[in-house]
Amino acid sequence: RTSMKIHMVLLLGMLIALIPGCTTKTVEQAISPVPVEKEGPVDLSGYWEGALAIGPTDSLAMGFTITSSGEGTYDALLQIPSQGLRNFKVSSIHQERDQLTIGMEQLQATFTGTYDAGTEQIAGTFVQMGQSLPLVLDRGEVKENTRPQDPVKPYPYIAEDIQFQQEPEGFQLAGTITRPQGDGPFPAVVLITGSGAQNRDEELLGHRPFLVLADALTRSGIVVLRYDDRGFAESGGDASAATSVDFADDAESAVSLLRTLPYVDAGNIGIIGHSEGAIIAPIVAQRDREVAFLVLMAGSGVDGVAVLEDQTAAILRAQQAPEAYISQVVEANLAIYATILDESRTLEERKEAVLQTLLTMGLPQDQAKSQISALFSPWYMTFLALDPADYLQDLALPVMVLNGTKDTQVSATLHVPAIEKALLAGGNTRYTIKVYEGLNHLFQPAETGAPEEYGNIDTTIDPQVLEDVSNWIVSGRF
Repeated sequence: RTSMKIHMVLLLGMLIALIPGCTTKTVEQAISPVPVEKEGPVDLSGYWEGALAIGPTDSLAMGFTITSSGEGTYDALLQIPSQGLRNFKVSSIHQERDQLTIGMEQLQATFTGTYDAGTEQIAGTFVQMGQSLPLVLDRGEVKENTRPQDPVKPYPYIAEDIQFQQEPEGFQLAGTITRPQGDGPFPAVVLITGSGAQNRDEELLGHRPFLVLADALTRSGIVVLRYDDRGFAESGGDASAATSVDFADDAESAVSLLRTLPYVDAGNIGIIGHSEGAIIAPIVAQRDREVAFLVLMAGSGVDGVAVLEDQTAAILRAQQAPEAYISQVVEANLAIYATILDESRTLEERKEAVLQTLLTMGLPQDQAKSQISALFSPWYMTFLALDPADYLQDLALPVMVLNGTKDTQVSATLHVPAIEKALLAGGNTRYTIKVYEGLNHLFQPAETGAPEEYGNIDTTIDPQVLEDVSNWIVSGRF
C-alpha cells in the first residue's frame, strides 16, 4: 500500500517542486522584508543548508539564505542548487526565540525548526502538500551548479535582457534576446518552456536547456528570444488560473515583439517548444498564420489523458515495477481522470468523488485535499482534455518533430506517429521527423529514461540535436 500511495502522488502529475524531474526553476529577484517578532539573542542570519530525504536512497540538498533587515525583520531565499532553484523568494519568515518558521506559499510548503546552541543546528520538519520530512540545517555556503555545456562569457554574439508587454492582459514579461553580430536581418525563434513555472533558461536539476539551445542557435546565425514564464522570476502576471491556451497568448506576444526588431527577418520567425511548449506552439501558429516554422521537442500528439496513461506506464517500467502493479496504477488513474472530466456531475460532486477515491487508496486527508486542489486546477483540467491534433491538422508550415527512444514522459512510439497523422490529415507534408536512439525527455543520453536520472547526467542536450535543429532552421526546412 505504501508503494501505491507514492506512485499515485507522483503519477497523477503532481511532480511537486522537490521531486526530481519536475519543472522547478531559478528565481533571482528582489524580495520585500517580512516582519518578524524577534525575541531573544539568537541571530540566524547566514546560509543554512541540509539534506532532505526524498526516497530510500535519494536526498536533496536545500537551504535558506537568511538576512537581517534590521528593526526585527528578516528576509529569506530558498536555494536548491541541484534543481537550479536559486534565490527563490519565501512568502513569510517568523522567529520567536529559538523557533524558526518559513512559509513557501508558491510551493505549498513550510519549514519549522528549532535552533540548538549546542550543535549550532536548526532541526525541524519540511512539509509540502501534506507530506512531512525531517530536515536539519547547518551553516554553509551556496554551491553553484554548472554543467559542461553551459556557455561561458564572453559570447561571440550580443545578449540583451529585455521586457515586453503581454497581450491582451497587459502585464510585463521579462526575457533575454541573443542575436548574431551585424545588422541582419536574421531568422528568429521564440523558445517555449515545458509545464510548471520555469525561468527563461528552462532551468531544472542544475541544467539550463534553453541557455544551451539559445547559445547553439545564435552561433548559427539565428536570433533567439527566451523569457521567464508569467508570474515567475522577473515576469509579471499570474499563472495560478492560467492554462496552456493562456500561455499561448504569452508566446504570441513574444513573436509580435520579434517582428518589431530591425535585425529580425519578420517573415522568417518560428517557434521552438519543449514538452508542453510543443503543445502551445501549434496553438500560436494556428492563430498567427505569419509564423514561419515550428520545432516540436518531445511534444505530445494525443490528449492529456492518453499522455498520462502512457507516461505512468513508461515511468513505472523504467523503475522496473511489475506489470500487474502498473496495470493497477494506470486503471486507478484513468478512473480519476474520467471523474474529473465527467460534466454530467457538478464540480463539487466530482471533487468529492475523487477525494473519496484517494482516501480509499490510503492517502492521508491533507495530502488528498492537496491533490484535489491541483487536479481540479484550470491548467490540469484543460490539459486532460486538450488534443494537440486539433491544432496540428490545421497547419501548412514546415514542422520539425523531435523525440528520443528513452523518453518516458512523452514516448516516441505513441506521440510521433500521432503528430505525423495529424499533419497529414491537414495535407501538410512539409515536416521532418527525428527520433534519437537512447535520448530521454530532455534529449540527454540516458540509461532508463526515468526522470530520476535527469540530474545525474552531465550532458544538457545531446550535441547532435543542437546541430540538427540549427541546420534545419537555417537551410534544411526549405
